[in-house]
Amino acid sequence: MSKVVIVGGNAAGMTAASQIKRQKPEWEAIVLEKGEYISFAGCGMPYHIAGTVPRFEDLLELSPEKAVRERKIDLRLDHEVISVDPVQKELHIRSSTGEIKETFEYLLLATGTLPITEGLNIFSSKKVFTIRNLYDMQKINAFLEKNKPRKCAVIGGGYIAVEMLEAFQERGLETHLIHRRKDLAKTFDQKISDLIKDKMQQKGIVLNLNSSVKKVEEVNSGVVVTTETDELLYDFVLVATGVKPNTDFLKNTSIELGIKGAVKVNRYLQTNFDYIYAAGDCAEGTNLITGKPTYVPLAPKANKEGFISGLNICGNREQFPGIIGTAITKFFDLGIARTGLILEDARESGFDPVRYEFTSGTKVRYYPGTEDLYSVLIVNRGDGRILGAQLAGPLEAVKTIDTYAALISYEKTVKDAFTMDLSYAPPFWPVLHPVVLAGRLGQKYAL
Repeated sequence: MSKVVIVGGNAAGMTAASQIKRQKPEWEAIVLEKGEYISFAGCGMPYHIAGTVPRFEDLLELSPEKAVRERKIDLRLDHEVISVDPVQKELHIRSSTGEIKETFEYLLLATGTLPITEGLNIFSSKKVFTIRNLYDMQKINAFLEKNKPRKCAVIGGGYIAVEMLEAFQERGLETHLIHRRKDLAKTFDQKISDLIKDKMQQKGIVLNLNSSVKKVEEVNSGVVVTTETDELLYDFVLVATGVKPNTDFLKNTSIELGIKGAVKVNRYLQTNFDYIYAAGDCAEGTNLITGKPTYVPLAPKANKEGFISGLNICGNREQFPGIIGTAITKFFDLGIARTGLILEDARESGFDPVRYEFTSGTKVRYYPGTEDLYSVLIVNRGDGRILGAQLAGPLEAVKTIDTYAALISYEKTVKDAFTMDLSYAPPFWPVLHPVVLAGRLGQKYAL
């Protein structure tokens, strides 16, 4: 019988623990979770704040009681790991009953992320928020219910910022975006960024772009955000400037860290200690296109890595090959999706990239209800290999990103895209499916 300790009780950690108990029911699987919630749907938090998902309970995928009773996991809530001794195989833990130590034979690090606050001293404020977990979400909801604010700002230009702008606007607030760049986050192509900004203005979002934040300070009347040119007053502010790996407790250990402080792992999700694994948002990944280490904290990666690390701790040799950064979201009725490399990253990775864009319909010209789907492609000059794609348009249409993700994952070219036998009927797509059209146009630009 072996003893496995898992640090972190959300997607990667609980998936791994469940898999270990399936594979080796006689083994001891201990999950140490800092909070009181496990396996929660973090991606659903903006939609709960907006009121789209009204019941808090719907965000809870697995209860602690079920994890213990049915899955036989030794779940220990309110247990925060504050240091690790990888050589002595020992953890130093802070719990509600004091500080304790725990030993392990195998260790899985699945501690997720922390918000990036760009040096802003905001955590003592009751009017400045981040949104990393259910506690943050509950604080925001309680503030909205109690204080009935009228005006707020979201600082940041990425996916969480976009989703939270929609959530606050849905709650009837005058909502402002503050972002340090003219365009949104670099992960968005400029064309896609422009379409999102246009939709924001249509929905009444006030855009404060090219506004680098110098200070966020709570005052009696609200929160003052000081930028290079202005002092802006709001009832409350959400800081959504990105996340980083939650690995500060490992920095004085001999466990190797990589990009942004994420835990370095091999394809089997092992660290430089073969009995210590890492999975999910605290762990590095490998970019399938470049073969280089990358850091992309997304839920599908966390779940898959949790599953594979659980198998491998039990003696299997399953590999997690890597990721290409496929992501999708929406801003009201505008779907937004991306996968693969942007032009700048493709160039820096040694490719000779070509960027092209086009607009296509979502149905045939004569069928009622057709709308525009905007596509941006990055392909390699010479061989036509598809390196990246971004889409904006109707919600269902941008799910086409999954087709591009498959093409990119298997190193396919624009010729491959053109010859794909994709579905056609007037109510669904034009006779030249957007992916097929991308393949035809790409041959002109890249070959």
